[in-house]
Amino acid sequence: MPNEFEFDDMRQQLQVLKNKLDKQEIVNDRLMRSSMKSKMSWIRKYLIIAIFAIPFVMFCLLPMTMAGTVSWWWYGFTFLMITADVVADWYINYIPNDAFLKGNLVETAQRLVHMKELRKRSLIIGFAVLVFWIGWMFFELYGSASSAPSGSDTQGMSIAFMVGAGIGGVIGSILGLCLYFKMQRTNDDILRQIEEITQE
Repeated sequence: MPNEFEFDDMRQQLQVLKNKLDKQEIVNDRLMRSSMKSKMSWIRKYLIIAIFAIPFVMFCLLPMTMAGTVSWWWYGFTFLMITADVVADWYINYIPNDAFLKGNLVETAQRLVHMKELRKRSLIIGFAVLVFWIGWMFFELYGSASSAPSGSDTQGMSIAFMVGAGIGGVIGSILGLCLYFKMQRTNDDILRQIEEITQE
């Protein structure tokens, strides 16, 4: 039969094994949390790029307004629309790194689910506003083309802007939908990781 010394030795070995397992579990948890943070990082980069894109977009639309083919009212509404969209995107999609690295993952999961729902509502509202914005722009461009003398530069610019806006609207809508679905997939991937950790 094992003596007391052997029992002590077995207890020490078990304690060493337990400590190793605990450390391994901590390492795995940290790796999983870092992975979640990494998956979400591209959305943070997108938000920063969107902020710097506002002046660039407004600068690109300025010639159309300066030429008189669209009104300054439309230009002002465009600035408010883009700014509101970026602010809404930041409010919906921003999540601090500590939520993954140190925070309660159950609460983080609830926040990600809520984020998905807000993102869906934002998409619906955004497309409704976009349809109104494009309709307004085409109305003004068509009016400008119709009132300008046939073959004039103003008429040519108005028609060119309409064609460009139509193509840009289609491409922008496709890119927006691709971005939306990629964000939703990112949330789903992180939610699956959190579920794995919490089940363990």
